[in-house]
Amino acid sequence: MRLKKTSKKHSRSLFYRISAWLHLWLGLATGIVVIIVSITGAILTFEEELRMMLQPYQKVQVESKEFLPPSKLAEAVKKKYHIEGVSAVIYRGKDRSVVIPWYGDRKNMLVNYVNPYTGEALYSQRLDDDFYRIMIVGHYQLWMPRNIGKPIVAYSTLIFVITLLSGLVLWWPKRWTKSTRKQSFFVRTNASFKRLNYDLHNVVGFYALAIALILGLTGMVYGMQWFSDAVFWSASGGKKQEFNRAVSDSTVVARYDLPDEDLIFNQIRQSKTDMYSQNITFGYPYGKAGAWSVAFNPKPNTRYQERSDYYEQHSLKLLKSDLSFAKLNGGEQMIKLNYDLHVGSIWGIGTKIIAFLACIISASLPITGFIIWLGKGKKKKKQRYSASGVK
Repeated sequence: MRLKKTSKKHSRSLFYRISAWLHLWLGLATGIVVIIVSITGAILTFEEELRMMLQPYQKVQVESKEFLPPSKLAEAVKKKYHIEGVSAVIYRGKDRSVVIPWYGDRKNMLVNYVNPYTGEALYSQRLDDDFYRIMIVGHYQLWMPRNIGKPIVAYSTLIFVITLLSGLVLWWPKRWTKSTRKQSFFVRTNASFKRLNYDLHNVVGFYALAIALILGLTGMVYGMQWFSDAVFWSASGGKKQEFNRAVSDSTVVARYDLPDEDLIFNQIRQSKTDMYSQNITFGYPYGKAGAWSVAFNPKPNTRYQERSDYYEQHSLKLLKSDLSFAKLNGGEQMIKLNYDLHVGSIWGIGTKIIAFLACIISASLPITGFIIWLGKGKKKKKQRYSASGVK
């Protein structure tokens, strides 16, 4: 008589099993990318602080005289380092050097530093040789060509977000008891390596979940335009994201005794704008239709409050001014906040430390998860050998 084969009854729901399957295979597929992006993100978290500590040309001695105008500083850099032009002049406060980048030659992009009081050129850095620039390229595009690396990072980040959410499903106890609460919220440091590794993945991963989700979602805003548009649309109540670039009239010709940037500089200084406690960036026009831009950032360690004025390239007529952060719609505010949320600078050093720890934990999750998977594979193999009588 033939025995009827009985199907195995699952103790977990279909939703749980699908989540487990997604968590495993999506995690294995993107693990290396997540590790690279997380480690480079951790390194970049304290970029500004480390530059101030390790690069003496970032700071200058405060003097009682006024800052020199942009043209004088630009001329000092061009003369000393033999470059054709400059892309911007960035005043960073009374005790910081002025940054003058030159992006005209894409194969030899330079960032130059100059004393705003004396005009002394302090240092010139090739971007391709800068450690943090190298880390940014790895973080953004895995050191690959942008058209290849950027989508890999972006969609791996999307998959990482899915694995975080599926991980929450797996973490959630079937029943809340004293024992399951202890297992879910505490790491047993005196346990075996196998148990400790599981707790580092399951428990520590849970504590990093919310911050890791914020870092992942804000990263997706940079990597996928459709996601950026969706965030803007949701936060603005259904409005579309618009990019209106200020354009100059190339037929206008104007003659002044002073360089254009110095005229704008003097106008700002005469308006009693505080030039010593905020960042002020003079952006040079690009091409015949480009416009002068002046960006004001009253909170230099963040970006969300930065706003810009745009001037016609030839007549220096004010073309448009950005609204202050408080006057922007919800979508515009979300896009403005995105960078500071992504790097953890939104509330200063405290949130930077939290972002750093979340990056380190995120980098560890594919490793601890892989070890768990290997352990389960060995256990199943051992069980098969035992069932077949093989020793």
